Amino acid sequence: MIKLRILAATDFHGSPNADSNLLRFLQRGYDYVILIGDLTNFGPVSLVESMLARLEATGVPILAVPGNCDPKPILEVLEKHQVNLHAKCMKIGGLTLVGFGGSNLTPFNTPFEFTETEIKEELTALTLGVDDNWILITHTPPYDTRVDRTEAGIHVGSKSVRQIIEQKQPLAALCGHVHEARNTDKIGRTLIVNPGPISRGYAAELVVENGVCAKLLET
Repeated sequence: MIKLRILAATDFHGSPNADSNLLRFLQRGYDYVILIGDLTNFGPVSLVESMLARLEATGVPILAVPGNCDPKPILEVLEKHQVNLHAKCMKIGGLTLVGFGGSNLTPFNTPFEFTETEIKEELTALTLGVDDNWILITHTPPYDTRVDRTEAGIHVGSKSVRQIIEQKQPLAALCGHVHEARNTDKIGRTLIVNPGPISRGYAAELVVENGVCAKLLET
């Protein structure tokens, strides 16, 4: 597998700071940028159109999943720009990426939510036959980790995402959703990374080469 340097960013929420922060990080040189959801704050999807246009001008390949605060028509925009990773498997440089956006159910009835059963069924189907060299990208973090704990100390991640990680052991799992839980963790061999919100100047760098390592970044 060739060496890959990947920039991971999440939780834009339509902030103009998010775009400028991401473009600043991209000046460091990356092979891919992965957007892990909440690109908007309940829309409009035109924000994503303009953001993707700016990112495409950098020449860095883009892949993205939606977040729970993104309206479902965002999928049409991501497909139009050929960057959609939601409910898909994709190979890059000998590495398989498995993506699933949205979140488990929240108390806030946000636009892009799934039951735990739906998440488990989708991820089980997506990960059939994946080899050892793969990374899971979900907006929602795995349950009961350092990356899904709110300021009140409550774990709000997905139990189904955690089960898939425990069973399938990807190299890494990238997530977002819980802004205050910017951190890394491990489940078995799997490195879990929540970069923190790009709107606040946070991101993460992954280097994949005979394994994976990650570094949390800030502007």
